[in-house]
Amino acid sequence: MPADSAAPKPVDSVKKTSDSAGVSPGARPADTSKTAAPRKKPAAASRPCVMDFSESPPETRLLYSRVSEGVSNSFIGGGFVGHCQGENNRLRADSAEQFQAAGIVNLYGNVVYEEPNKVQITATHATYFTREGRLYADGNVVATQLPTRSTFAGPSIEYFRSTPERPQARLIAPARSVATLIEKDSAGRTQPPTSVAANRFEETGDSLLMAWGDVQIDRESINASADSASFDKLTEKSRLIRTARIVNRDAARRFTLVGDTIDMYSTARQLDRVVARHKGIATSDELVLNAETIDMRLVKQQLSEAFAFGKGRAKATTPQQDVVADSLWIRMADKQVREVRAIGSAVAIGTPDTLRITTKDKDVLRGDSVLAFFDSSAAAVADTVNGAKLREIRALGNASSLFHLASSKGKSTPPAINYVRGVRIFVNFDTGAVRDVRVDSAASGVYLEPAPDSLSDSTASAADRSRAQQGRAGDRNARPTKPAPSKTPQSPSRRPPGRESVAPERPLVHPISDPDRRP
Repeated sequence: MPADSAAPKPVDSVKKTSDSAGVSPGARPADTSKTAAPRKKPAAASRPCVMDFSESPPETRLLYSRVSEGVSNSFIGGGFVGHCQGENNRLRADSAEQFQAAGIVNLYGNVVYEEPNKVQITATHATYFTREGRLYADGNVVATQLPTRSTFAGPSIEYFRSTPERPQARLIAPARSVATLIEKDSAGRTQPPTSVAANRFEETGDSLLMAWGDVQIDRESINASADSASFDKLTEKSRLIRTARIVNRDAARRFTLVGDTIDMYSTARQLDRVVARHKGIATSDELVLNAETIDMRLVKQQLSEAFAFGKGRAKATTPQQDVVADSLWIRMADKQVREVRAIGSAVAIGTPDTLRITTKDKDVLRGDSVLAFFDSSAAAVADTVNGAKLREIRALGNASSLFHLASSKGKSTPPAINYVRGVRIFVNFDTGAVRDVRVDSAASGVYLEPAPDSLSDSTASAADRSRAQQGRAGDRNARPTKPAPSKTPQSPSRRPPGRESVAPERPLVHPISDPDRRP
């Protein structure tokens, strides 16, 4: 009888239990509170779902079929509304069928699965596994996260509700789907949505989102792509993995960042840092940056500074200079380069003024550190076509410079060469051309100008040579000529051996091919 099962045990049974525990009936039990290990509270087990159809509309038709003792099947038409007893979830559909032994509920037509204040899933067809707390929906599936209104849309979605054994809910989109992420800033204002398309999604606890296969991201200010990606909504960190690429959406100032891995950091839902790892390349109208790691900082969605470092050398290329060093720091303002700092065996390579100089050689500046400053005047900032103009370069520590200077005879004449060494070198520019070079401490160097060719004056025009020949002819006609003195031929024995016919050497126009080699 049920009442007997609740009755207290006889005294003999209690004594027998004590004896079996190794305690004599007359002895006082030992105090084992200090030695006995505390019992762990067993984990709560999830209850099997007992489907309740009581909320179905009046026109609902039910066919009940009993299979065996305690096992039955139910077929419902005309509208179905149900939920698991004791669980805060709802199932709706045009029709349904429940197989109690298998723990399966099939839903057909206008399916809606909802957990209040958590998630809502709509689909054409769905299967709910009552023992696992799992829903598989297919056919125009849309899953909406009710607190944020973020959605997942795709051909199929698998949802695992939270249970005592599974504290966090999981959502899996196994086929290519589109996730629309809606976030709010610190003031509670809704931000523009972010669209993410991928071949597979998996979300855990409405906080961590993973995407695999041809990931395409469309954000308010950027477009991004990668082989896979992750989004941590709590730390506001995103990662793009393999063939990662980011392009800004400002067509007037195009910017591209590529790398094997790209990390994006946000604060209050505003992007403020981007890091490209493993062979990063950043490209803009003003700058091309190559390095193992490129760390870029943004202010109000605009690039303000960038760091380039890591294994190998870092290189920054601007319209006027190429800077190579162990690490680089670039400062930008108004979307233009303002300053470049190169640290560690730095080299700055520039092209001479092509309007006044014709040469294939480059201007070279070396030092332990090289600092380049660009024009930040109002006129330079307003000039968005030509870009930033170089104003000054400083080489600090073991500095050397080789610059070409335009000849006073014109562009067709080879330029002069100015090569100096010192502890510090300062080079000033005027409209892109070298204006002056100043050496501070331990200065040494050489200044070379091209000499005229002794064999033929290649710089003189044909008219100049014609006038010179006419002038010599007039001199011969005006003055009496004298017989030329006879020349005694030199005996062969007085000629130096091997020097019978030696043409004078042509002056060397560019004696320094290596900037580190002293003339």
